[in-house]
Amino acid sequence: MSALRKSETCEGKLRRMCKNIAEEITAGKEIKTKEGDDVTVSQWMEGTYDIRYYINRDKSYLGAEIMVAGGGPTVWVNTYTRQVEGYWGGDKVFEPFADELGLDDYCEEMYNCS
Repeated sequence: MSALRKSETCEGKLRRMCKNIAEEITAGKEIKTKEGDDVTVSQWMEGTYDIRYYINRDKSYLGAEIMVAGGGPTVWVNTYTRQVEGYWGGDKVFEPFADELGLDDYCEEMYNCS
């Protein structure tokens, strides 16, 4: 007799999604394109929806929130707190990451160019 698989909850799907994004950012330079080349931070950013900046009173850069999913679950990559933040209905998920991709440096450069 085979065991029945319990269907994944919305929170479980959100947690898996956030964990995958956090692991991808932490893997950084190990992410490859279909052609086998390293994915650059600008290529990774092409699939994002929005950026919100954290700034000091003197308008100096502190960090950014990068929206990577919206509509169903909403997922932000927060370079200030170093967490992937997922929201879906009443569920909230936070997954830490190490910024091995260079997202914070990229966002700071984008902020300073504007």
